[in-house]
Amino acid sequence: HSSTFLAPAMSIPIATFFIVIVEFCERLCYYTFSGTQKVWLQDQGYSNSQSSSLNLIFAMLSYIFCFFGGWLASTRVGRFMTIALLATTYVVGTYMAALAAVPGHASVYLYLCGTMVLVTLGAGGIKPNVVTIGADQFDKKDPDYEQNVKSFFQFFYLAINLGSAISHGVLSSTAVSGVPNLVPIEWGFF
Repeated sequence: HSSTFLAPAMSIPIATFFIVIVEFCERLCYYTFSGTQKVWLQDQGYSNSQSSSLNLIFAMLSYIFCFFGGWLASTRVGRFMTIALLATTYVVGTYMAALAAVPGHASVYLYLCGTMVLVTLGAGGIKPNVVTIGADQFDKKDPDYEQNVKSFFQFFYLAINLGSAISHGVLSSTAVSGVPNLVPIEWGFF
């Protein structure tokens, strides 16, 4: 069946594959910002306590904006449009933060606008909607519905944890320390 992936008997809609991939990428990005933000801000002259506080505010805003994302999807534009709008917001914020980290042209203002406003709005706003739109892809009349939804959630949470592990284990380390002969330390954050 062309609209499924994995084992044919599982009947998992192909759309859920893309949802899992998007969640992986989102968590990879989020945790890389979270894991590097404090060091980058300190490199820009912020104290340990200031950069720690800003990093905690980044996380807090990401979770506060979950309420906005749920409200927007439930009362205004629906889940799909909420995800589309806020994922675009997230991408714009990510690009702003990347441009702000270019060595020799660092812009704390651009970085903070990108991460503290757009990335947190995007991350928080899509969080309550992505998993539910994924679960909605399954036909409740399918005799394997419960097993298929369970499989989706397992893959979904695996993607979250892989994104987090790779971001902390590879990307954050690269940003902070560079990679000898490959990524100079001053270009790590970009």
